[in-house]
Amino acid sequence: MLRFSAHLSFLWLELPFAERMEAAKRARFAGVECAAPEIAAAEMRDRAKELGLTIVGINTTPGEAASERLGFAALPGREKAFERNLDAALDYAAIAGAGHVHVLSGLIDGIPTTDAEATFMRNMESAIPRAEKAGVRLVIEGLNSRDRPGYFLSRSQDAFTIVDRFASPWLKAMFDTYHAQIMEGDILARIAGNLARIGHIQISGVPGRSEPDFGELNHREVLAGIDRLGWAGFIGCEYKPRTTTAEGLGWMTTLLA
Repeated sequence: MLRFSAHLSFLWLELPFAERMEAAKRARFAGVECAAPEIAAAEMRDRAKELGLTIVGINTTPGEAASERLGFAALPGREKAFERNLDAALDYAAIAGAGHVHVLSGLIDGIPTTDAEATFMRNMESAIPRAEKAGVRLVIEGLNSRDRPGYFLSRSQDAFTIVDRFASPWLKAMFDTYHAQIMEGDILARIAGNLARIGHIQISGVPGRSEPDFGELNHREVLAGIDRLGWAGFIGCEYKPRTTTAEGLGWMTTLLA
């Protein structure tokens, strides 16, 4: 049976962060995830335990500069800042009990691609042993170039290629149906062909990034296909509700019927 994780940086934004966790439990989500947690790690761990929720993952935090709003793992000259940023995320994840940290690679406008790639690879080479020590997996994700122009990774294949280069169980790709449909399509075949490389799956409607029962991508078939593949991880619900989160939750019934 598929297990769903509520993305708390997208859903129930009218509520304080801890109350979003309670709302996720009431909506029968099995897990939660977020970009930047808004409560202390110990509080998040304890609240999740009380509610019977799994903390699926968090992101590294963005930098303060506008150019670093999507991270800086691929930005030359920011290696020390990346180390501090990642270590803080790993510490939080280890205390909270989060399964993964999504490493934001950053915007590379004006930076030669070869320099950005070399920087990213060096940073990941040092990051993977620290992730293993913390017991927290790292994931990397391609963000579509229409919404995130200049982001270092724009396709799922970019992430898969890097995962293969390191061949470590502590580094996987995060596959988001929204980003992948915009850039590449062929969603089910892409998931099936790369299942061993994928550490987390996220879903949302295309092109509006709303609930997955709306738009051009047939998530009923996508979810059924993921289930047939025997996917054992969570499926993250990272979408922007068309109205309110509660009013849009009907997709969980209609798509799985």
